[in-house]
Amino acid sequence: MKDKNTGSGHGDTTREIDATIVLAGALGHRDENTFSGSDSEPMQSPDFSERFQYICDFGAGGVGRVAKARDLVFDRVIAVKSLNESFQDNADAVRSFIEECRLNAKLDHPSIVPVYDLGKDRDGHWRVAMKFINGSSLKRFINTIRGTYDKKKVNASQERHALISRLEYFLKICAVVEYCHSLKIVHGDIKPDNILMGNFGEVYLMDWGCARTFGTVPESLSGTPNYLPPEFLMDKIVTPLVDVYSLGMLLFEMTTLRRGNNNCPLPTEDSTTCCDVHNEQSYRHYLPFLKIAPRIRAIIRKAVNPDPSGRYQSVTELAADVRHFIYDEEVSAAPDNLFQKFFRMVNRNRVKSILITGLLFALLCGELFYSYYRTNRNNELRTVNTMRRLKLQGYTDILATAVEKNILQSQAQLLIFADNLIEDMQECAYAPPSSDSKFYSNEDYKNPETSPPGMVESPLYPNPVNLAYMMRMLPEKTSKLKQRLLDARQYVEICNKVISYDLTSHRINEAQNLHRELLGDKSMIQRLFVKWADGVRYVYPGTYDDPATATFRKCWNTFINPGINRKIVWTAPYRGVLDAHRISCRYPMFARNGNFLGIAGLELRLERLLAPLVKANDMDPVHELYLLDHNGNAVTVHEGRIVLLSGRKSPLSEFTDEEIRELAGELRENRMAQFEKTIRGKNYFISGYLIKTIDGMLLQMIEENAMAHHNHKDITL
Repeated sequence: MKDKNTGSGHGDTTREIDATIVLAGALGHRDENTFSGSDSEPMQSPDFSERFQYICDFGAGGVGRVAKARDLVFDRVIAVKSLNESFQDNADAVRSFIEECRLNAKLDHPSIVPVYDLGKDRDGHWRVAMKFINGSSLKRFINTIRGTYDKKKVNASQERHALISRLEYFLKICAVVEYCHSLKIVHGDIKPDNILMGNFGEVYLMDWGCARTFGTVPESLSGTPNYLPPEFLMDKIVTPLVDVYSLGMLLFEMTTLRRGNNNCPLPTEDSTTCCDVHNEQSYRHYLPFLKIAPRIRAIIRKAVNPDPSGRYQSVTELAADVRHFIYDEEVSAAPDNLFQKFFRMVNRNRVKSILITGLLFALLCGELFYSYYRTNRNNELRTVNTMRRLKLQGYTDILATAVEKNILQSQAQLLIFADNLIEDMQECAYAPPSSDSKFYSNEDYKNPETSPPGMVESPLYPNPVNLAYMMRMLPEKTSKLKQRLLDARQYVEICNKVISYDLTSHRINEAQNLHRELLGDKSMIQRLFVKWADGVRYVYPGTYDDPATATFRKCWNTFINPGINRKIVWTAPYRGVLDAHRISCRYPMFARNGNFLGIAGLELRLERLLAPLVKANDMDPVHELYLLDHNGNAVTVHEGRIVLLSGRKSPLSEFTDEEIRELAGELRENRMAQFEKTIRGKNYFISGYLIKTIDGMLLQMIEENAMAHHNHKDITL
C-alpha cells in the first residue's frame, strides 16, 4: 500500500517525511560506527526481532515509518520499515504492506532497493528489513541545484553540461522502469519523492505500493494525480503509458528545475502544474536567461501528450530519444529537416566531408570549363525548338482559320436562307399562290411513277434527287396553328439563291449551274430544310428520305425549343447515309410582330466543311488533328477520312474524346499556350486555336521524336 503525506507541506516544523525519502537519507545523518568491524564468532541466525537491533527512528509518513537498525548477523546498518500504529491492526493495510514487500523482493535490478527479510517483531507486527541507502531524494537533489544556481551564476554552456549529467540519471530511471515493464509490471507512482540519488551515482526507484500488472483496473485511484495521465485518471486501466507520462513529468522537472505542485492554488513563476505542462509558455528554465533546447522540449511534450496515441509507446522509445539528444543526434519527437540532416551527416564524417568537398570543387572547375560549350549548345537547341513550336502554332492557326472560314460561309448561307424565308412569308400572306407550283410528298418521291420529272442519280444521295422541285412532309397530327406557307416554286428559288452564295464574291442572284454546285464534290450543302411552326417540313433538293434511317432521326428529331435566343445552333456531327458524315446548323425565324415562324436549317457535308483538315492530313500525316465543338464532341482525320470519336477508343485514333476534352481544358487554363505532355509513355507537343464561331477548338498534336526530325510543309488551302 502506498504511503501518503498528510502534512501541510509548508514550514520546517510540521512536515511528515515519506518513508522512501527516509530510506534515501534525506536528513543526511550518518552513524560513525556504521561500518565498524566485529570480531564476534559466527552465531546461529536469530529470529527477526532478535536479529535486527533498533538504533533510532529515521522518518515517518502517513502510512509507514522507517527506523535505522543493525543487522547482528552480518554486522551492517539496514533500514527497517513498518506500518504506523494506526494501521498495524488494519487487515487491508497489512495485506497491502506484505504484497508490496514481496513484489519488491521479486524485483532484481541495481536500481531497486533489495529486501533482506520480512518478519514480525515481539508484538507480532510485520516489518521488512531493506538495504540502507546513503543519499537524498531527487526532489532534494533538484532543490540543491537551484540553491547552487542562486548563489553562483551559470552560463548556457555550463547548464548544458549540467543538464547532460541530469539526463544520465534520468536514463538510469528509464532503465529500471524498462526492466519492470519487461515483467508486465507498471510502477504507477514515479515522482521525484520516489527517486533516490546515492552518493556515488546510484539511482533507486522506491515505493512499490502502487505497482500493478498490465491491464488491471485498481478498485481505487492510486499514485500522485499530478504525475498521472488523463486517461488513467478517468478509466484507471493500468498500461505502460502511465509510467511514460510520469517519466515525462519527471523529465520536465529535471530539465527546467521547476516542479509541479498540486498544493499551490495558483501557478507561480518558478512552478508549473500538470495541466500547464501542455502550455508552450511553461517550458522555461528556472533561471529566465537560460533557454530550453527545442528538441528536449519536443521530447517532453511528446512524453506528456494527453492523447495516448501521440505519446511514446514505450519507455524504450523515450530513453532512445533522450539518448539521441545527449549525443546531439536526431530525435523522433522533432525530426530534422533536410538542412539539419545534412549538417549532422557532415559533422559525423568530417574527413570524408573534406574529401568530398575537394572532389566537388574539382568537378565545379571542370563544369566551368565545360559551361561555355554547353551554354552555346543549349541556346542553339532552344532556338531550334522555339522555331519548331512557332511553326507548329502557325500551322494550327492556318488550319483553324480555313475551317472557320467554311463555318462562316455556312452560317452566312443559313442567315440568307432564313431572311429570304421570313421576307417571302410576309409577302405570301397577301399574294395568291403560283398556279404552276406543285408540292410532292415523301411518298411521291418513293415511287418513280409519282415522283416529279427530272430525277437524277448522284453518288452523294442514296436516292434520285430533283433540283427543280422540293419535298414536303405534313405533320402526323394536324396543328391548331394555321400558317400561310410559301409555295413550292418560291421555296426552290430561295434555295437556289443560297446555294449560289459565295462568301468571297457575295454572289447571290447570278445564274449558276445548280447541278455542278449542289451535286459537285466541292459543295458543303447536302440539303436545305425548314420545319414550320405548324409542323410542316420543306426539304430541298427533292428526294425520298427514309424515316427508318438514323440520318432522318438526327435531322428531324433533334429540334430544340428556340425560346427567345435568336442564334445559330449547331448539332453534333453524325454519320449519314453512304458512310458519309453530316452536321446541321439551324436558325429560328420570327415575324416582325415577334411570332415564331419556324426553324430554318442546312445539313452540311462534314468532309467538305473540314476539307482543310482532310487536305492537311493527306499532305502531312504526321500531325494529329482534332476538332472539338462546344458540346465536347470530337472528330479527327485519319488517312483522309473523318472519324467521329465516341466514349471508347477508336482503332483509327490514338485518343478518346474524353482525353481530347481534357487536353482542351488544359489549353484553356494555359491561355491557349503550347505545352508538352506525356501520354501512354510518349511525349507530345500540343497546340490549339479557338474557333469562336462555334465555341470550339482545333487541337494539333505531334509526338516529340517526330517534332525533332520533321519540317512542317507549307500548305495552300
